[in-house]
Amino acid sequence: MTHAQLAGLASAILGAIGTLVLFFNSYALQPFQGGIFGSDALTASNNAIRTANAKRVVRQRIGLAFLCVSFAIQAVAVFL
Repeated sequence: MTHAQLAGLASAILGAIGTLVLFFNSYALQPFQGGIFGSDALTASNNAIRTANAKRVVRQRIGLAFLCVSFAIQAVAVFL
């Protein structure tokens, strides 16, 4: 295989991985429950939601990073 073909294959694989990661993690963030004042259980629930939302954002950024690397590899493959 030539360098351009290898770069194209790597780009396709990274693009597919990034697309799947974004597909499974790109739904809207979960909203918080209650108003300003709440019980300890509500505060604990909101803290769990905050943690879950932070993890979801990290996974979204990882998926987007895979796609960006895929585009960069494909741009390099054009000049090989």
